[in-house]
Amino acid sequence: MSFCQPHGNTQKLTIGLIVDSTFASKYVFDLAAWGQTQDDLSISHLIVQRTPKSNGGVRRTADFLRRHGLLELLRFASFFVITRIESLVLRLSKHHADHLKSFDLSKIIGKSVDVHPVISKSGFVSRYTDQDVEKIQSFGFDVLIRCGWGILRGDILSASRYGVISLHNGDNRINRGGPAGFWEIFLNQASTGFIIQQLTEELDAGNVLFRGNVRTRLFYLLNQAALYSKSNHYLKKMLKDIARSRMLPATEHAQIYFNPLYRRPALRHQAAYVYRFAWLALKYVAARLLQRNDRWDVAFSRSDWKTLVMWRAIKIHSPANHFLADPIAIREGDKDYCFVEDYDNAKSKACISVYRLGSKKAERLGEALVEPFHLSFPFLFRYANKIFMCPETSEKREIRVYECTDFPLGWKLSKVLMSGVSAADTMIFEHGGRWWLFSNIDSIDQRDHSSELFVFYSDNPITDQWTPHSQNPIFVDSTRARNAGILFDHQAIYRVSQIPGFNVYGQGFAVNKILKLTPTEYLEERIIAVEPNFFLDIAGTHHLHSNGTVCVFDYFSCA
Repeated sequence: MSFCQPHGNTQKLTIGLIVDSTFASKYVFDLAAWGQTQDDLSISHLIVQRTPKSNGGVRRTADFLRRHGLLELLRFASFFVITRIESLVLRLSKHHADHLKSFDLSKIIGKSVDVHPVISKSGFVSRYTDQDVEKIQSFGFDVLIRCGWGILRGDILSASRYGVISLHNGDNRINRGGPAGFWEIFLNQASTGFIIQQLTEELDAGNVLFRGNVRTRLFYLLNQAALYSKSNHYLKKMLKDIARSRMLPATEHAQIYFNPLYRRPALRHQAAYVYRFAWLALKYVAARLLQRNDRWDVAFSRSDWKTLVMWRAIKIHSPANHFLADPIAIREGDKDYCFVEDYDNAKSKACISVYRLGSKKAERLGEALVEPFHLSFPFLFRYANKIFMCPETSEKREIRVYECTDFPLGWKLSKVLMSGVSAADTMIFEHGGRWWLFSNIDSIDQRDHSSELFVFYSDNPITDQWTPHSQNPIFVDSTRARNAGILFDHQAIYRVSQIPGFNVYGQGFAVNKILKLTPTEYLEERIIAVEPNFFLDIAGTHHLHSNGTVCVFDYFSCA
């Protein structure tokens, strides 16, 4: 997001929440509670949409049956059952156990305004009376946030300085409608998107202010919960940016929408969804009982990465009950070495091991770095005539750098670059007179290292003083955010990124040329996307690296 510079405004940004009741979801409650702790904005009022109360139980069901028919009632009832069953599973989640709970907003926001919108015959469109609009305008809100049900139209859309902002939990280029988080799973989509938009009179055609997506999870409610958590985080970030700049972000250009308007799934869709989920769950349980895991392996080729022919590469044989992944190549003296994540299935964690690469085979030299916690992605770089390693240490909640004391097996901790962060797959390199740190940091600490790319810079790589890039996060996009290696060609730099599949970690990777890298600009262009077709019976590949004389990459086979 790019904003104009602030103009020295010291008044708080005033915000009102449009809700259907003083009881709301955990996400609205979290937003409201957060707003009470900020020094540059204030979520001060609830605007409660009062609508005619529905008849109770039997009469409400009879009315639904009369208006929509028996088939629609069965569709509603069966999907309700699916949701209830999944909610029981979700209660086991550390982060999302309270996903469907409601919380009392009046405990944290004492001021409220009752309005009585006029509801269309369809039941979807709400229009406010002139009196209600004038009542809302009298409070002088800077922003109204739609947190309730229904499509808003009419003068309410311009009743605050910056209009009405709303989350749409779906990628509006390919998925409009709902339920949020369901159709991405049903359609085997690798990512699930969201937008933050300023509402307009046009249905599903608001001004898009921010767009992001996360990796699609295995089942509907889990996917929805992960999506809501991430989109809520970026709504808060946008409000902070508006408070600072007193400007809305630039809006996207509108695009043609060519898919249907999605709605509650039909009975046949629900049946297919339940069958597939049951089959995946059965496969997962069987794999655990039989102690079978997807197996990652590493291969190398003595070639330039631009002329790499992957099927000709030489496979490195993993030790029994281990797998190897995330290879990084380095040349020391006149020999080539490959550092890898060495995962021990018996211990359920990995250390960093080293192989010396010959012309036709690889020789295992031993374990280079072992810690009580999991290690992977052993990124190597040179500085001040020394070799350093920055492995992934997210379990420790740190970004660490180790110094080589006796190549290749002797290493000691040199510096903790960042602490209190959940970060993975960090890469450090020099460019344009600065040192750059690229890392996949989970902004909401829910172990999602696939969705966001953050960039920092410094004049020294062995420091805890790193300046964030002005565009951070560079990407909120699980289809291209996660680092998968780095390549150099004279002055050109290429960032390798993972390409996920639905329910597949590391289905492929892309090579992206970095076109701009300054403290205020970042731009890259995809050069090629690589699919796992180079060996027989493999299902994924997610890493590529080269030291200039050899290329190394990984791949996995399903158990």
